[in-house]
Amino acid sequence: MNELQRIKRALTLIDGWIGPQGVNGVAAAVWRRGELVANREAGEAFPGTPVESDTLFALASVTKPVTAAVVMTLVEEGLIALDESVVRFVPEFGSSHEATSEGVNPDLERLRRHITIRQLLAHTAGLPEDMAVGKLRYVEKNDLATMTDVMCRLPLRVAPGSEHLYSNTGFAVLGRLVERVTGNDFWTEAQERVLDPLGMTNTVARPGPYLDRRIARVTDATHTGTDIESYNSEYWRGLALPWGGLYGSASDLVRFAGSFMPGGPKLLSRAGVEIMTSDQVGGVPGGVQSMKVTWNPAHWGLGWEVKGSKRRHWTGELTSPRTFCHFGAAGTLFWADPERDVALAVFGNRATIHLWPFIPGRWSRLSNALIAAMD
Repeated sequence: MNELQRIKRALTLIDGWIGPQGVNGVAAAVWRRGELVANREAGEAFPGTPVESDTLFALASVTKPVTAAVVMTLVEEGLIALDESVVRFVPEFGSSHEATSEGVNPDLERLRRHITIRQLLAHTAGLPEDMAVGKLRYVEKNDLATMTDVMCRLPLRVAPGSEHLYSNTGFAVLGRLVERVTGNDFWTEAQERVLDPLGMTNTVARPGPYLDRRIARVTDATHTGTDIESYNSEYWRGLALPWGGLYGSASDLVRFAGSFMPGGPKLLSRAGVEIMTSDQVGGVPGGVQSMKVTWNPAHWGLGWEVKGSKRRHWTGELTSPRTFCHFGAAGTLFWADPERDVALAVFGNRATIHLWPFIPGRWSRLSNALIAAMD
């Protein structure tokens, strides 16, 4: 059996994921030595419709490396620098409107003007993961601009640079920064700077009703059955959140990951790729609060998570420490291992709150089998 046959055999593991304790549908794609070499689909995108190679999944936080790549193109054009202060481009980020409120630390708030673009990208700005309950009423269907206004002024939780705190808030600010620097809508810039150059024709923001039959329906989404249901409602899809609003196919996103690998399509310079995919947090502890995961140290690049020395990791035990990755709460994961020149995208249509990728360790088992297939 040759390597390609072994890779394809490894992907058959996803067939066993279909069912009440797993997912309704899943798609996987493998990038190897500069090209897409294998893909597999199983189950249903929604009742009566099978998952196909061009099925679009709600990417959730898999969106973040794409957003980070947009920011890095501005760096490479000389329009911004990673260690410039964010408030130079987003002045409203400079002071929290709650700086004098009870429980807010004024000493921390005085530090926010020194927060850099690099710190936002690496989640070391000291910002909270999301808006606290009560900041905005979700049922009021606020638009992205209103959400970003609030997120720009959320008070700091810790001193910038002292801890890795995974933060959607930081990527909201980055979306606004791109718009201020370019004068254009964030997703217009993303299309021109990342999606079009990489030929990602099956990756979209704000998918219209014409794509409904191609989008996998996410189960276990919040606000199920309402017109504000996460991932599935017209309102949510129209938000196009820079921290989690894209929809895309496994083949498209594994190609994006491949652009950071030897032999892949070139989007960024070698220096840009290196800085995005290597640790940028400087050995501080931290983690992802919503997942109740902490690491010491918390390895993270710019947009990409870096595996480093982490144990019990979603990319398995056999991927190298240089592996960079990201997963999304809608049930999506992609990773790339530059030491082995391989990348995997595996997208399911069930929210991770159910823990289906982790108990049992479906993502890690598949990742291990893929690495073993090449060794």
